[in-house]
Amino acid sequence: MTIECRPELRAYCNPAQCPKHGQNWVCPPGCGTLEECRDKAKDFHEGILLQSITRLDPPVEPAVYTELNREHNLRFRKFIESIKPGFERILPLTSGGCIFCEQCSYPEPCIKPEVKMESLSAFGIDVGEICAKAGLPFAFRDETVYYTALLLFKK
Repeated sequence: MTIECRPELRAYCNPAQCPKHGQNWVCPPGCGTLEECRDKAKDFHEGILLQSITRLDPPVEPAVYTELNREHNLRFRKFIESIKPGFERILPLTSGGCIFCEQCSYPEPCIKPEVKMESLSAFGIDVGEICAKAGLPFAFRDETVYYTALLLFKK
C-alpha cells in the first residue's frame, strides 16, 4: 500500500478549521510543509495500522472525545515502546496529534522528540482510504468513534 500525502486533505489544517494550527510541533506550520512531511515518510515501506473503536450513547460531550483520543494515543505509545527495539527507524502518525506534554513548547524546540507522534491530517493522509485498503472500518458517526494510528517503520 502506498501512502499519499494529499494537498486537498492538508488544506483542512488551517487556523479557521483547526484550533491546533500554529500551536504545536505536529500541526502546521510546526510540522513543516506537506513536501517536508512527504519527505519524512518516503523512506518507509512498511507499516502497521491500528485502531481504537468505541461505541457511544449520543449525545456525547466534547470532553469524551478528547479523553478517548488521549487513551488511544497512550495505547499507541505503549505499543511503539514494545516493538521499537526491533526497528532501525520509526515514524508514528496518529489522529489528534501529540499528547505527551501538558503544554507544547512550540515554537521553542520540542522537549520530548523521542515520544512525539506526528499527525495523520498534517501529513495529508486519507485515513478512510488507508483503512478501507486494510479492510478496517472507518466512519464519522454519532454512535461510534474510530481513532486510527499508523506506525511506519524501517527494519
